[in-house]
Amino acid sequence: MKRFFVFLLLTFIALPTLEAQRYKDARTYYREFQSQSRRLNIKNMRYLEAVAKGSDERMVAKFREMVLEQLKETKRDLGRVGAYNEDDVLWKEYMTAIDMYIEAYSTDFGKAQELSADKYTSYEKLKAYYEASSVAEVKLLDANFKIEKAEDFFAKTYKVDLRRDTAAINKAVRLDDITMYTRDLALIYYRVDAHLLAIFKAVDENRTDTLSKVITDLRKDIRIAQAEIEEVGDYKGDEDLVDFILGFIEEIDGSIDEELRPAAEILEARYQDQENLADAKDAMADYKAWHDDMALDFFAVREEMILAELEVEY
Repeated sequence: MKRFFVFLLLTFIALPTLEAQRYKDARTYYREFQSQSRRLNIKNMRYLEAVAKGSDERMVAKFREMVLEQLKETKRDLGRVGAYNEDDVLWKEYMTAIDMYIEAYSTDFGKAQELSADKYTSYEKLKAYYEASSVAEVKLLDANFKIEKAEDFFAKTYKVDLRRDTAAINKAVRLDDITMYTRDLALIYYRVDAHLLAIFKAVDENRTDTLSKVITDLRKDIRIAQAEIEEVGDYKGDEDLVDFILGFIEEIDGSIDEELRPAAEILEARYQDQENLADAKDAMADYKAWHDDMALDFFAVREEMILAELEVEY
């Protein structure tokens, strides 16, 4: 019985070597990696596109699980392949890269998913969500770079034509570019927006004694935001999103002395004519309704811009 278990153990250890030996040449050996990589990239792209478009949270979570399932399957299948003629560079680098992918999707994108539901409720929460996403995205880039270098080495050593999917690579680059661009603008938008949310919350909770300070801080952040937006500029000639945010900020800036501050002064006063107080609250309610409409427009303009970029063919 003991010999039987020893035989099973030796067979299990030898599986990668036996699996690698079934490939007739370097081309068929590499094709297994290429096939696994293609399946993974399709699911990975679905997830990243869904995140960039701001798709439904349940759909984003579903795509993340699909990627994780594919990663586990890929790790299992490639784990059986082993080295090619005792050359394990391609195999080991792929296996390491897959582990980096798994960590990114299970840990970092997992953290981002936990933060996602409330990300637009405050500037701090949005920033934390983006930071978690960025950690994961850097790991994916590092993993892809590791795979690319290992493939280049294998192709050069064994004269294998890699036949990389340039269309998919270009789309991934465009997705990364538009994601970073819209993310930068979203942070600018929501840093200014955070002051309005603070004003609305203070009014709702009848804590209006610091409204003047919030409005002063709002004006300071508007000036900073205007300079930042000028530095960011358009996206390959597309000015729709940057123009929208500039318009949003300029509208707020113009309303501070005419609407926000007069209403705030009334609401801050301890003893106030009830009619004036009611008018000030109505003015704030109207301002909040405008703010909510602008938030919906922001999402629409951003989504249209992302979709247009992803549909471009080079």
